Amino acid sequence: MSYNFTQDDIGKLLSRFSSENDYTLTFPDNIGSISSQKKIINDDILFFKSKVLTSNNIKIQSNQKMNGIYVGILLDGTVTYNDNILNKSIILKKNETKISYINEFDITTIFNHSSNGIGLFIEKNFIEKNFSEILDLNSKNIQKESSTTLKCKNSNNIHLAKELFTSPFHGGLHDVYMQSKILEIIYNEFNELTFHKQSTKDKKVKITKEDIEALYKAREIILQNKDFLTVLNLSKKVAINEFKLKYGFKKLFNTTPGNMILEQKMIHAKELIEKSEFSISEISNFVGYKYQQSFTNAFIRYFNIRPKDIMKRRKYYY
Repeated sequence: MSYNFTQDDIGKLLSRFSSENDYTLTFPDNIGSISSQKKIINDDILFFKSKVLTSNNIKIQSNQKMNGIYVGILLDGTVTYNDNILNKSIILKKNETKISYINEFDITTIFNHSSNGIGLFIEKNFIEKNFSEILDLNSKNIQKESSTTLKCKNSNNIHLAKELFTSPFHGGLHDVYMQSKILEIIYNEFNELTFHKQSTKDKKVKITKEDIEALYKAREIILQNKDFLTVLNLSKKVAINEFKLKYGFKKLFNTTPGNMILEQKMIHAKELIEKSEFSISEISNFVGYKYQQSFTNAFIRYFNIRPKDIMKRRKYYY
């Protein structure tokens, strides 16, 4: 026997402005419950940890307009997604990942008794800034569909998902731990999507003499300029498309423009922390970070030391 329910306030759960408090949906007649813990990682990324405990199959119908990618990793159980707009069904099993770009959804989710997993909702702005070579959000194929499934298969990030599900930390250390694991999952998943897409494009890409000149000019800008342009703005500045910029950097310099920009940001920031009298907040702004915590997390991942620990070596520090 299965039970049907309608979820009317899914939008509140997905809103980055709503509370981080636990979200619980309790079913009548002691059927069970669904609990979801929500964590706002930054302006563009939401994290969910969900646990379903039921004695029967549960069907929940929900709908919402949104713009972004949802990454779901199922750690236990089986979940069926019935897309009521596209009239399609996808079954997600234990240790599988489902990645979808969503404009709008009207989905009936069927939980086969108990299950648990994690989910990430990534805003459109983040995707356009970091993964435009994978997904052209303005393409007709994306715009005309309510949702597009990019992946549904065994996950290579189960160990990371389990670590997130059972995080042993609290407070500030918990936040850093969560962000590092989540960004690693995003990198791994999108790197896999990039590999599959790029493998078909590589055969068609031709680098001209003008392209090579533009690529060397782009590298010089990164190494000499302290404005720290985004990859998109850099491609515009040297008059080469973003995909060819990334492809050319990998071929000529064995790195990506994003990694080279990050390296220069971190080197410059470390030098300012060691030798200047600027505060960490000021330095984070100098190298293009809107939030000091985001800069601190990036600095720790790069140098394996906190900025303030280096700053303490100054005669005076903030």
